[in-house]
Amino acid sequence: MKKIYKSVLFAIIAAAGFTACSDYEAPDITTESAITITGHDTSFPASASTGSITFEAKGPVTVTTDNEWITATVDGNRIDITVDQNNALTGRSGTITVKCGNATDNISIIQSGIIFKYDDVSTIDIDSDAWSQSYKAEATLPVSVTSDSEWLKASLTDGILTIAADRNTKLQARTGIVTISVGNLTNDITVNQGPLIFPLVKVTEISQNDDAKTYTYDFPSDITVQFNTESSWIHATFANETVTITVDENNSGHMRSGSLSYSLEGAAGSLTVSQYDFDKDIAGEYQWIFTDPSDGKNYYFPATMKRNGNTYTLDFTVGAYNLSAPLKWNDATKTLNLAGGAYLGKWSSYFAYMCYTFYDPEEDAIFYTWDTKPSMNASFTYFESQDMGITAAAFVDAKTFDYALSAMQIHAFKAQPASSASSAGYIKKMEEPILMRMQTLSEEGGNTEETTAATPLKKTAAARIVSAKPALETTLNSDTMLAR
Repeated sequence: MKKIYKSVLFAIIAAAGFTACSDYEAPDITTESAITITGHDTSFPASASTGSITFEAKGPVTVTTDNEWITATVDGNRIDITVDQNNALTGRSGTITVKCGNATDNISIIQSGIIFKYDDVSTIDIDSDAWSQSYKAEATLPVSVTSDSEWLKASLTDGILTIAADRNTKLQARTGIVTISVGNLTNDITVNQGPLIFPLVKVTEISQNDDAKTYTYDFPSDITVQFNTESSWIHATFANETVTITVDENNSGHMRSGSLSYSLEGAAGSLTVSQYDFDKDIAGEYQWIFTDPSDGKNYYFPATMKRNGNTYTLDFTVGAYNLSAPLKWNDATKTLNLAGGAYLGKWSSYFAYMCYTFYDPEEDAIFYTWDTKPSMNASFTYFESQDMGITAAAFVDAKTFDYALSAMQIHAFKAQPASSASSAGYIKKMEEPILMRMQTLSEEGGNTEETTAATPLKKTAAARIVSAKPALETTLNSDTMLAR
């Protein structure tokens, strides 16, 4: 009987167990997060800024940061975030960690670097004058602009950097630095300003007509300036930041020149003052003196300098014939120019031309040319020697030709235009030609109108002129035509 009970009980338990396993359903164990982020502001510019994160949580929330430049605090269901200013060009990032119970949430914080744009300028060189210039300078952070010198000013308005320098009133150069600062970034601009230059340094000569005239030059300084001149007709002063030079009227009857020197704080210099009027002091009677290379002696042609409007000529006499050389006159330099190939007029039955002679090293000989390119210049000057007042101008090579010119040559041609086929030989060869006028000085220091004969000058006779053209050896009996 007992055995039968045990078997039935086991069967009941087994049946019950089989039934439970086949009908069991697992419970729903889905777990909701303890923290839910509902909004966030986590990207910041380079400047110090604030933002926030909003959340929902099932319990108390705490927050921590992994960088000192990030500050985060919880206020209700909001996390307030503050970032310090980023003083670097590069951006940076950090993390804040939000906890609620055992739940955590990591949120990235991103901050941009500085954006700094400016005109690429590092050195500025200026003269002594007052100066100002503007440049672009923009940044995402406040920009600081400073100068290390009182004479150098710098300011920044609406992204425009303005640098200005006062006039330098000293004779020494100076240097200043403008510094632009943004965060930890700086840019230095060096400004080099030249020294104050005395205005007469740029004036080497004053040339004017015979009228009285005053010249003024700005010199913004309180430096003491001293002037010195041996010419009573030149006056110079410095007062009220102005240099004044006054030239008296020229009643001397001749061109004149004088020297004015100056000195200030170790600097010194001088300039020449020339005063003349062409019609009064240059035009007139001269002796055209030269050396004849055939005998090494000095001769002259009677000559007259003339002006008719803008036309200048040198009229001269060769024996019984009157010739005229066309000139170009430079009023500023008191210089006349006589070009080659100029037609001078009729000499007997021939046509006379101004030719120039030159030495050809390849041929080892001297030739003549009627080309219009070569020319000679003559600059006028006046000086006094013993009891004579002398106005003179020596002809020199104007460096307009491939070869160095050695002399003038008045040449005869049988026909016009001048050519080798029509060449008849030279009328006169003239080495070291000089225009000269000598006037006797009166006891009062002036001069008389008397024009004296030229005193023979000491000259070095040149070598005999040689040419491959036989016609050049024809002298046309020129010696008999000279005024001695």
